[in-house]
Parts: sequence; structure tokens; C-alpha cells
Amino acid sequence: MATKKATTPADEKIEKQDFPLFDALNALDRKDYAWFDSLSEEQQRKFVAFMMIKYMSYLKGSSALSAYYVMSTDVNANKYFFNEYVSKHPKLQWLMLCASSPGKGKQFHPWLPQIKEKVSLLKEHAKASEIKEYFKKIYPSNVNDSDLKELADAYVEEHKRKMYLANKFPSMKIADIDLLSQLVTDEEIKQYEKDFGN
Repeated sequence: MATKKATTPADEKIEKQDFPLFDALNALDRKDYAWFDSLSEEQQRKFVAFMMIKYMSYLKGSSALSAYYVMSTDVNANKYFFNEYVSKHPKLQWLMLCASSPGKGKQFHPWLPQIKEKVSLLKEHAKASEIKEYFKKIYPSNVNDSDLKELADAYVEEHKRKMYLANKFPSMKIADIDLLSQLVTDEEIKQYEKDFGN
């Protein structure tokens, strides 16, 4: 019969330690596939994959390296993270994040601000002023105000189309609405409404 291993106060302190976020980011930058196994069970339980995707995909550095991190994180991790099988395996998610890294050593990953959840979930209309503020935080300081306004206006217009589609097809997944909104034009929506007497 197996006996329970005696623990010291030091062991208990390590067990209760929070997830070491910045050590995790450094390990990802190094492509350290084994790092996840070095965590205690408690720390592994505190691993939040979605948060790590957000941190991993955003990088302050050269534009080429920043672009690589965004694209690689999307292709190697984000694309499958919420698959019903993958989402049950944090270690597999860790390995996918490691695969996203080019292995160039420690990088600076600032927190990427988020658009309001109700806006992202198509439950509330996007406001141009809030979207402009969001873009101001994520784009470099040399992007001028008129470009930010143009980006925000374009986002709001696309969001209106998505909101329309979400209301017309409430059982459709957001990913499908995103795709459909790129295939359908505003003119086609107007014609659709006209054809059905709306």
C-alpha cells in the first residue's frame, strides 16, 4: 500500500505558489517544451491557456519578429486551442504555444488590451470612440490620429454587419458569422431586406 509522502513547510509553500507567468513567457520564447512538467500540480491547474495566447501573440520588438509571433501563434495554437479535445489537455496547449515560438530567446510581451466582451460576443454595438482608444493602445505611437479613426470606423462598419447577421441567425457560431460577414456586402444585405419587405 502506498504511503503519502511527508511534506515540509517549504514543499507546501511551493505547492501553493501562483502560476509564474513571466517565467512561462521566457520558457515559451526559448521553446522549452519540458518546462510545463517542472510545475507543481497546483501551478499546472492555474495555467490559463487563453491568457497565454494573448501574451504570446503580442510582442514589442522588430516588426518582422512581431508579425511572426502573431501569425505563428494563430496558426500553431489559437486555431485549435478551443477544440473540445485540445481544451482538456493543458500540456498539449503548452506544447502548441512552444511550437509558436521561433526560439529567439527572451522577448518583451506586454499585455494586449481587449475590446469589451459584449462587443466581441456581438451582444452590444461597437462605439467608434472606444475602438479608436483600443487601437491607440495596440498600435505604435507613430500612427496618426486620422489613420486610427479610419481603422475604428472600418471596424465599426464591419461590426454592424456582424451584429445584423448575429440577429438574423442566432444559432450561428461567431466564427461562422465572422466568415459570412466577409462574404456578404452591405448592398446584398439591403437587397435581402428589400426582397423580404423590411
